Amino acid sequence: MSMMAHPMHLHGHAFQVVSTGGARFAGAVRDTVHVPPMGMVTVAVDAGEAARWMLHCHHMPHLSTGMMTEFAVSA
Repeated sequence: MSMMAHPMHLHGHAFQVVSTGGARFAGAVRDTVHVPPMGMVTVAVDAGEAARWMLHCHHMPHLSTGMMTEFAVSA
């Protein structure tokens, strides 16, 4: 968790936000989600075929300092 908000972006997929901070709801289908400060977001995603996809914060200073990871889908 972080004291800042983060617009998290997943390459190659669209997902549905299903909860924010533990409160369930049917969110829009998208490829970027706003994660609030000190918050958590749960998404539902159809991972599809095996591949490796980038997941990162869209704040460029955060991205350039390493706030990115790999979403790896295996068969």
